[in-house]
Amino acid sequence: MSSTGYRLRWGCLFLLFFFMVGCSLKQTPKPPEGKKEFVVETSRLEKVAQEHPEASLRAESHLQLAFLYVNYRNPQLNYTRALKEIETYRSLAPSKAQGDEFGNWLAVLREVDHLRKANKSLRDEVANLKETNHKMEETIERLKNLDRQMEEKRRLIK
Repeated sequence: MSSTGYRLRWGCLFLLFFFMVGCSLKQTPKPPEGKKEFVVETSRLEKVAQEHPEASLRAESHLQLAFLYVNYRNPQLNYTRALKEIETYRSLAPSKAQGDEFGNWLAVLREVDHLRKANKSLRDEVANLKETNHKMEETIERLKNLDRQMEEKRRLIK
């Protein structure tokens, strides 16, 4: 076989490999980096979720919003809002929402929301206990003063 035949064969093989690799790469958008980018992306996705005529794109926007709200680079994490968005996605696309990964995300977000509420109630309870403690300290101080006054009066009577 001639050298042009080898070149043609290798060239075709290279092009075939090049196109296969190009098609196999999943094209995902770059996640936002700064606070401003998160705000812009959030507002864009909210607009799509509310106004887009195609239901599947609205559902996908809700899912992407949920992941945006829990993104570790997001300076304003919002687990409650993420739970709301993922539940909206579940109601709009119930057939896609049956996977294990989706169920795991939903369970984790529900638990985080539950823990957040429990933490808030505990913080409120601690604040109330601190206030009660402060009042008791004031009462103890008044009782100490009263005890001193009574001791002074006893000394004067003797």
